[in-house]
Amino acid sequence: MNPASRQAALAALGRIEGYKTDIEWTMDALEAAPLWRPAAILRKQAAEALHMISDLAERFERKLVITIVGPCGAGKSTLLNALSGVDDLSESGLDRPTTRRPVVLCRDRSDALQLIEKLGDDNVRIRHSREAAALDHILLIDTPDIDSTEQARHAPIVREAIALSDVLLCLFDSENPKRRDYIDFLAPYVQVFSGESLLCVLNKCDRQDEEELKETILPELSHHLDGAWDKPVRGVLCLSARRHLDDPRWDPKAPPKHDFDQFEALRNEIFGAFNSAGHIIDRRLENARSLREYVLTEIRCQVERDGEGLLSAMKRIREAEAVAADSAVDTLRSDDPRRMLGVNVLLYQKLAQRWLGPVGWIIAVWARALTFGAGVAAMFRFGRPITQVLGMGRYGRHSGETGSAADAEKGERVDTALRDYRKTLLREWPDISDALIRSRFDKSVRRIEEALPDREALGDELATLWNDALEEALESAARKLSGLGLQFLFNLPVLALIAYVGWMTTESFLREAYFTGDFFLHAFLTMGLILFLCFFLYQIIVRVVAGTERLTGQAFEAVKEQAAAERTMPMNPIGEQVEAVLGVGALSAEPGSG
Repeated sequence: MNPASRQAALAALGRIEGYKTDIEWTMDALEAAPLWRPAAILRKQAAEALHMISDLAERFERKLVITIVGPCGAGKSTLLNALSGVDDLSESGLDRPTTRRPVVLCRDRSDALQLIEKLGDDNVRIRHSREAAALDHILLIDTPDIDSTEQARHAPIVREAIALSDVLLCLFDSENPKRRDYIDFLAPYVQVFSGESLLCVLNKCDRQDEEELKETILPELSHHLDGAWDKPVRGVLCLSARRHLDDPRWDPKAPPKHDFDQFEALRNEIFGAFNSAGHIIDRRLENARSLREYVLTEIRCQVERDGEGLLSAMKRIREAEAVAADSAVDTLRSDDPRRMLGVNVLLYQKLAQRWLGPVGWIIAVWARALTFGAGVAAMFRFGRPITQVLGMGRYGRHSGETGSAADAEKGERVDTALRDYRKTLLREWPDISDALIRSRFDKSVRRIEEALPDREALGDELATLWNDALEEALESAARKLSGLGLQFLFNLPVLALIAYVGWMTTESFLREAYFTGDFFLHAFLTMGLILFLCFFLYQIIVRVVAGTERLTGQAFEAVKEQAAAERTMPMNPIGEQVEAVLGVGALSAEPGSG
């Protein structure tokens, strides 16, 4: 392969990977909707197409494989001999089957190694001829008969050869009145073929009256082919393969009836159009694109069939979810004193991390006291003293791990949310489930339990939403209440008194006039009173600016806005499957990389 061809091959391989990715995406989307009954069939079709495309990619640099199939006596071996220019390359005769193993016509045995690996060395015969030098880019395969007494042994080999083929040449006998029956018989084998280069040849045409051949036999054959196979036929050619042997051995009593023969057109197609590196790349790329389009079209058609019903059901499910989400969020707005205490603990912990100076020391002590108090309250509130004692110990050791204010009543909120959600669904679900069943969802969707969200997932999401919102409200409040100006204002009285006492003490010491113990006692008491007075005033500001009700109200509004805007809360599992089906329909309708 020259550099230009190699570059074209690499580009084509990249596009084939894109086709595979498109199919894999649709398979993942279908897997997310197991209750939609067509999903299983569509996933199986997609998996088979993906396997076929992978095979195309694996043999991309292999020569183009053209396989000839046909009934007993149709002239497959004769046609191969005619194409090769050697009369006895593949056995022909009256004994049936004449060909007992696939015969591969190639330029060199190494060209057929991949076929030998797939079909088995004992199942393949390699043939060379003086015409094989023309086969620069193709391999020709003559297959055994699949309608003979050895059909059971030959059929698997022929199927494997067809699956490995890039071009399939179906040969029919113009003298056989059962041509239409054989077209139907061949349909399952054609189904295995993964490409679009499907040619049909009507052999022994010189044995028929030319007018009847052109006006009756050929049109009838073409018409039946249109409806018999779900793959497009590239064309139907009429020829006499025997005419192009070196020794045709005509029966003197039955010479050819006419000269109408399209053998040269077939030969030019094979040794001209097909026999080039560029055609191989284009053909395999087209085969891969065709498989992708087939899968996406099938999915799109199935989704469109149920689209109206699914959209209606999805609208009603979302309306029910919106009511349930509002109810679930409303449960967060409880004035439970346990949560109030928890919010205070978290706020003062954050303030203690930001404040400096004497007031900061008092805030840190107060935060520790609140943490310890929360642990003691938890011990007496729940009926498991040992667990709560351990919990109180954790509060004392890890003041930053007091948990969120929502954790204590998380289970209650989840139960309330599920209860309200169930009430909403009980009113709407019979009509919704009927719409889903009409859209080919499994009848199990009638059970209301199938539509309830997972309790743990709902609880985790509620806790996450609330904790994030409350954390943001606490951080915002802590920033406002820890400004440098505010810290300087409240620390100034105590720092000024400390500086004044320190100056007096130092000045008296230098004059060797020493203060009594009562002086220092009164000084410390005065500093303590001023410090506690400053802290008390600061608490008033905290209560006004960041009271528990204010913080929880801000968090509640934030949660409600997020739940309404982003629908982050896990709700109806069946609704998620409906969304998956509609999503894969939209995905299959998008233009792909090809």
